[in-house]
Amino acid sequence: MTNKKTKVLVIGNSALGLGTAFQLSGFMKAKEIVVIGPSDRAGGATVAAGAMINVWAELTHGQFENPALRAKAEMTIQGMALWEGLLQQIASNTEAPLKIVWGTYVINNAFGSSGEIRSTDYIIKQMSEKNIPHRLLKSESVPWLAPSNHAAISRILEIPDGRVDPRKVLKAYENALKVRQVELVNDRAVEIRAGGGGGWGRKGGYLVRSESGLSIEAEHVVLANGSFAQKLVDQLPALRRQTPRLLWGAGSALDVSMPEWVRESGGIDPSIFQIDKVVRTVDRGGACGVHIVPYGEGEFYLGASSGVWFDPEPAPRAHALHALLRGLMEEINTGFFFSNIRLRGPGFRPVSSDTFPLLGQSEMPGIWFANGTKRDGFTASPFITCELAKAIVGQKHALPEIFLPSRKPISWKSREEAIEDAVLSDYGGEIQHGLQIPPYVKGDYLNLKKEKILKVYQKRGIENFGIHPEITHIYDNDRYFKETFGFSK
Repeated sequence: MTNKKTKVLVIGNSALGLGTAFQLSGFMKAKEIVVIGPSDRAGGATVAAGAMINVWAELTHGQFENPALRAKAEMTIQGMALWEGLLQQIASNTEAPLKIVWGTYVINNAFGSSGEIRSTDYIIKQMSEKNIPHRLLKSESVPWLAPSNHAAISRILEIPDGRVDPRKVLKAYENALKVRQVELVNDRAVEIRAGGGGGWGRKGGYLVRSESGLSIEAEHVVLANGSFAQKLVDQLPALRRQTPRLLWGAGSALDVSMPEWVRESGGIDPSIFQIDKVVRTVDRGGACGVHIVPYGEGEFYLGASSGVWFDPEPAPRAHALHALLRGLMEEINTGFFFSNIRLRGPGFRPVSSDTFPLLGQSEMPGIWFANGTKRDGFTASPFITCELAKAIVGQKHALPEIFLPSRKPISWKSREEAIEDAVLSDYGGEIQHGLQIPPYVKGDYLNLKKEKILKVYQKRGIENFGIHPEITHIYDNDRYFKETFGFSK
């Protein structure tokens, strides 16, 4: 067995973990920092992502009127402003081109629910009030958007959200950390103990053991390994009692390419090769909506499914991929009917049991979180990692106090707003899977949805708290509820 001692051990080697180590290396000796994480990053959210730098397209209705949601949005806004500078710092450490391509089209179409219209209206309102450049376009002004007739586009909103290849970002981080002599350990952390007991570890610190048997003592431990961190949290009972549980935000995507015969023989509208911006819907059905990211030369990324599970599932569900493929061929361009596909994922977005981030030092001194960021971790990572590094070395920082990891669950809006969101989310999701109902029974259908959701609130005796729509099923399931919240009703 090999033993190591270090000042800071970062557990997790994706955007938040590597970013935290990189920022720390600017404040302290690089040899006092160790990063541990498996090189294949199996199940990691970053490598399964597009990855879009999403700020404005991800806004939810009422975002800036709610303190927690506003703080969440402001982190992504600040992160977006830091991306160009960060890439300048790390781009010299990669052979592959590393740049952000700005520009995204958000579409409303006949497949969308009233919830999507409401969200897009809210995005336009907020961008207008904050003087953020945007344009409303007619559907015919973007020739390579060629959906089926029954998925006709009603409006296109052009916004400044962007994209960058996450795999190249992670490689650049790794190279930069090696240049700075930060140690990267290709292993998985599986055990953690507090020091001062049983001769294992030293008082005031922590000892972490890896899958291969390596033991590392550290004064500070950063849990930046997404949902995988829960197994470590469970080993520290005081931490488990105080911290919202991490759930598995499963998501899969597809790498899409046009076959060579299409280039040679044609047979489809050639405009499909001219797609030069991200195209996406707003969030729908609890997921991040259908979106396609162009890589050039007829190569694309199609994402992404989304579902929050209590246990990780090793492969995507058929209905998730069905909705993605349907969106690709019917909502974006019918020419994708002839495309080739490869599965990417599943990746597990870290979703806390109140769906808000876990950031900063816990009630156990020396245990830090860069976690629970759901779909915002990559976008907000330049801000989160910089501010977290400042906090670890004792400097003034700007991490939102509301997201401290040792806390009571944060309500998703008000109870009434959360129930309304859950009804619209369910309705929007089921439309994507083929739901068609006559307009004269729509009201009855939505009322039945509301009654079903209200029963979950009544079952748990919840009066003054809003459940995020994506985790209503966690509250409804007796086993999941008991293990997530420590009691059942």
